[in-house]
Amino acid sequence: MIAPISGPIDLTDKVAIVTGASRGIGRATSVALAREGANIAACDVLPCEDTIADIQAVGRESLDIQCDVLKKVDVQKAVDQVIHAWDRIDILVSNAAILGNSSKELEEYTQEEWDLLLQTNLRGTFLMIQAVWPYMKKQGSGKVVCLGSIAGRIGGVLAGPHYCASKGGIHALVKWAAKKGERHGIYVNGIAPGPIATPMTINEPYKDEMVPLGRLGQPQDIAEVVVFLASQASNFITGNIIDVNGGILMV
Repeated sequence: MIAPISGPIDLTDKVAIVTGASRGIGRATSVALAREGANIAACDVLPCEDTIADIQAVGRESLDIQCDVLKKVDVQKAVDQVIHAWDRIDILVSNAAILGNSSKELEEYTQEEWDLLLQTNLRGTFLMIQAVWPYMKKQGSGKVVCLGSIAGRIGGVLAGPHYCASKGGIHALVKWAAKKGERHGIYVNGIAPGPIATPMTINEPYKDEMVPLGRLGQPQDIAEVVVFLASQASNFITGNIIDVNGGILMV
């Protein structure tokens, strides 16, 4: 494939699947993609009514799909619903994740805790990519954006070992999939957020003073980078992990 030259952001009538779309980064991302013209399949184990209302408010079509990314059957059903509704998938934002307990000593973590978090974060990301891949190959195009973490870059500060490992695994998966996607017109990139103020992190001891730019990140800070990576503005970028952390990590 010869990559098309990058151009202005325009997602008019593109079809996007966003996992973990009920709140936080997933909700903000769904709305930002819809603002640029995309139709959104909002997928989550939780209801997405608020997200759907936000999407409809900017005049785009939407689906509220209950989907547990732990379950391959759920993932495939979600993709089937999207294909039935719109007959294509242009964008996947794999965002669904859990944080897990981050306050234990290493020897205190159980196998069950480790397995649940790795299966949700890493296997869930793999299953979503796997499910959309044949449709993107058939189209000869697609943009996949996976949410990693600064914890996967530096081994975490407040995050537990299972979370760090899951996000580091996502970063590696992004690079592997990007290499496989090149000849099919499928771009695969990741974002590694720093501390973001979301419902998932509300009980974590994150403080504004941890961040050189003076505040915690907000979901919109990540959503706008997703829009860039999901659009034709990033047509010469694949296999990259974009750091969005307010200056905590500079590489």
